[in-house]
Amino acid sequence: MNSFMSGKKFFDDLNFPRGFQRSGDFTITEANLLTDKGMGMHELASGQREPMTADEQRFISVCRGEQPASSNEEKVWLKYLNRITQRRHIYTICDAPAKSGGGDFDMSASDSSDE
Repeated sequence: MNSFMSGKKFFDDLNFPRGFQRSGDFTITEANLLTDKGMGMHELASGQREPMTADEQRFISVCRGEQPASSNEEKVWLKYLNRITQRRHIYTICDAPAKSGGGDFDMSASDSSDE
């Protein structure tokens, strides 16, 4: 029996609206593995499905942090989880001139505690 197989393809339109292959986060092999076996991995990791093979049982242990990832499925699933949980930084460039004067903080005011 094939491990991680499900009758459905796995997609994450919320986090990867253009697909895994076009995201730039996964290799073609990893993207194909997620698409083909990701639904089975998701079901196992979320407890919706019981493991049917030793590989699936080990996968659950890896998801719980009890063992390090060694198989391609384990590695790509942890990579997927890392990508969807890490904060994405958005950098912007602002070309507005600095405002002069009228600020809330007066640099010339002296603090009475210094005297």
